[in-house]
Amino acid sequence: MRSGRTTLAATLLAVAVITFSIWFLNKYFGLEAHSLIARLWPPPTAEQIEKKQLHRIAGWFSLDCGHVGRRRENADRAIACAHKVLKAGRRFYVSFDYVGWDSHGTTGLAEDSKHEVYEVATDELGRGSLGYVATTRTVRTTNVTFCEKPPVEETFLANQYLTCHPIARHYRD
Repeated sequence: MRSGRTTLAATLLAVAVITFSIWFLNKYFGLEAHSLIARLWPPPTAEQIEKKQLHRIAGWFSLDCGHVGRRRENADRAIACAHKVLKAGRRFYVSFDYVGWDSHGTTGLAEDSKHEVYEVATDELGRGSLGYVATTRTVRTTNVTFCEKPPVEETFLANQYLTCHPIARHYRD
């Protein structure tokens, strides 16, 4: 019986401490609980979501041709790797960051075990070339589409990347 009371007392004390801490942070530092949670555990970035999707499509033991992360970064090595692996018929994935007019994000290609190529595009509204776009929250979309045509190299706003001008046939698990 004694251990049950001790557990109950410890649980009540923990709840009281957490409640007081949340009240204290809100009152004296202006931090709300959801804001504090977002600071401690930030949502995944567009790049993290993109890499997870690409790796899921390509599977285990696939070749990572790299991630071209910065604007105007030389993408030649990643593009050459992707072209070489496409010719060899090996599973791979590659991704490229881009900055559009009103958004930024990551686009990439992945080849699965059936030698089918998919394009994954993760777009995040805001922080584009024209500056910030007023949004109440992060607006993020991720599209996975089947490539009917072989990938080609393109440049848009000084962002060099591979694309296959996908046709709307979505990836199935």
